[in-house]
Parts: sequence; C-alpha cells; structure tokens
Amino acid sequence: MNIDTSLLREKFFIKEKNADKDSKTLEFYARSNRMSIALQAGNLPKEILIVRSNTMHNTVRMVAQIVTEYDRTGPIAPRTKLIDWQDLWEKTLSSYDHHYNPQRWVSIYLNGKSLYACGEHHPFLDVIEQCDGLHKGNYSESIPVAEQAFSKAGKSINLTYDSNVALVAISNKKEGRCSLAVRSPDRKATFNLNVRISTPEQRLNPAQSLTAAADFLEGIQLSFMIGLNIEKIDMGLIEKFSHEYKQTLKAKERIEQLDAQLDSLENRYKLRYRPERPDFNYIMESSKKCAKERIADENEVFIE
Repeated sequence: MNIDTSLLREKFFIKEKNADKDSKTLEFYARSNRMSIALQAGNLPKEILIVRSNTMHNTVRMVAQIVTEYDRTGPIAPRTKLIDWQDLWEKTLSSYDHHYNPQRWVSIYLNGKSLYACGEHHPFLDVIEQCDGLHKGNYSESIPVAEQAFSKAGKSINLTYDSNVALVAISNKKEGRCSLAVRSPDRKATFNLNVRISTPEQRLNPAQSLTAAADFLEGIQLSFMIGLNIEKIDMGLIEKFSHEYKQTLKAKERIEQLDAQLDSLENRYKLRYRPERPDFNYIMESSKKCAKERIADENEVFIE
C-alpha cells in the first residue's frame, strides 16, 4: 500500500453579517489540524478518510494507526465487525497527552460522515466535512458551500479561512519521505526525513515514517515549551512544584522517549535527514535564550 498525504493546520473565523445590535451575533473561531488519507490495496475500491485533531502529532499518529489497521485487516467501510476506534485512539495517546493535554480530541470521517469522535471539537468542522463529502474530496469547494449552507439556514456570514501545510508524506514498502515545515528561534526551514529499508528482505510499514514525523512534530513543539518554561522558572514566574513546573519535568521525560523511539528506527532502517536531524536539546537552549523577548507571547509555536 502506498501513502501520499499532507497535514494542514487550519483556522476558520465565522462572523455573521448585518446582525441586529440587540440580537446575539454569530462569531467564532474553529481551529483544527486536518489530514486526508487514501487507502487502497490492489484493485479494491479506494477509501478516503479524514482525521482531525487538536494537535499535529496526534493527527499524524491516528492516521498511522488507521494505515496499520488497514494494512493488517483490509478495507474499513464494508466490515461487518466495526473497528474499535477508541482502542486506536488510546494507542495514539501518550501518558504525557493523558496528563497535560486535557482538551485533546479527535474526529474521523468517511465520505463526509463521522465514523468516530472523542472529546469536544467545534461542530462547524462537521459541516465542512459534510460539504467535502458532497464534493467527493474537492476540499477547496467545500468552504464556499459551507457559507451557502449557513445562508440557507438564515445566517448570512463572512467566512475567513487560513491554512498552511505542516507535513507532506509519501511512503511505500521500501521508502518513506516526509517534509516538515519547521520554525526555530532564529530561522524558518523545511526539514526532510527519508526512511529506507536496510536489506532487500525488509518491508517498511508506511505508518512507520508517519510515526517518525509525528515524533519530530511533538519533540520540536515540546522543546520550545520546555525552554520557555525553564526561563520562567529561572525568573521566578513559575513556582516550584506547580502544575507548569511538573509539566516541564514530564515534558523532558517525554523528549527522552521520543529520542529513544527515533534511535530505534535508525537502528532498524536507513535514515537520512536534510539538513541534520533536529536536536531537541539545542532547540530547548535556543528557546531559553529567546524566551525573555518572547515571554509575552506564550502561544508561539515552532511548527508552521
């Protein structure tokens, strides 16, 4: 099975037009990470699933779980015994996510219909996917259709849409290639990861390169947060044994786990990086140095 997919970071801003001053005006943001995955083996019909989640790394990891499930047991739609989606979602989450990502959520769609959802996400995202299902995957057409749907429901709105690609991934049984958009404290760059089999007898599960990309997405994000928090601890802005203090220590442990997972992959396959493999410790130190200037903007991230 071959994989060709990308991860989008999306933000929708919806504001009602010409609302009465005395009425409750419709106005909200809907943020999400979105990944479309086309599944097909041999001459079987293609199935296109959409995964949305609040974090990039868990969006990618959930897609990896679905790819593995399809690779192991075949097509999803015609099954008489349903997939245990909750089990796949739990396999996606780390202990760190359970403790420090309380707003975590995921939603999975097939042909515009929800297959599974866990946690709270904005219902507008379901509307977008329903529109996408009607247009057979022509996603760019779904957004104006969503505006029309609101209009038919009696709500004239302005819809502003912003998105950027955080990951592009192509994979087969022999090679997986991933390109990530990365922002460090001092520069912006594209980081490329190539995973190849070491011997002719090996087989690469397409999900393995996706999982490695997710490890880098999470590791870079955590490294920035750790560096920022260490500076805050040094400045006395985070108290010892507070929730943020404990989170920083747990994030360091999580970084060690991610590094170990990536080392294990390197020991099994041939990995090539362009430029070099991101050094989480270096990112932490760079983030700490820049933290004083950026302390007011705690929402800034390293992945675009």
